[in-house]
Amino acid sequence: MLMKIIAALMFAAAGTVGGLSGAGKLKNNLEICRETGELMRISGILIRFQGLDVYELSVRLKSSPELCGLTFLNELPVRFSEGENYHEQWKKAVMSQGNLPEDEQRILLAFGEMIGTSDLQGQLTSISGFEAELDTLEKRRKEDFLRKGRLYRSAGTLFGVMAGILVI
Repeated sequence: MLMKIIAALMFAAAGTVGGLSGAGKLKNNLEICRETGELMRISGILIRFQGLDVYELSVRLKSSPELCGLTFLNELPVRFSEGENYHEQWKKAVMSQGNLPEDEQRILLAFGEMIGTSDLQGQLTSISGFEAELDTLEKRRKEDFLRKGRLYRSAGTLFGVMAGILVI
């Protein structure tokens, strides 16, 4: 009987952990979205007021503590090297970060293709479009986290307890 109780508790714990994991993924997606939006805001400010090129921008983005969840920034080049394409390096760096949600990855890839390829005003216009898209996406991610996060935690615990009861 003791083994059945231990097994039941293990199932309940596993269900709870599973629910917390699902809610954690939603929270991570929200944080990545917020940081991607912050990357756009910082980039817009640096380009507008300081006219930074892509390499100077990379240095500044890497040193921004608000962007610590965007680990791909650490792989960006900080100076020009003959024969290397900044935009390809940006793409490779973004693709190397495994936890980027699809929408944020798409926006970051588009940003990387655009940055440094047009005049200052063209870049700022594109960044504004990305910011607007990210604002909408952040609202959706926040709603998902609030609604689905609670559901995942509750359902995980409930299913774990139900499985534990079945074992007993």
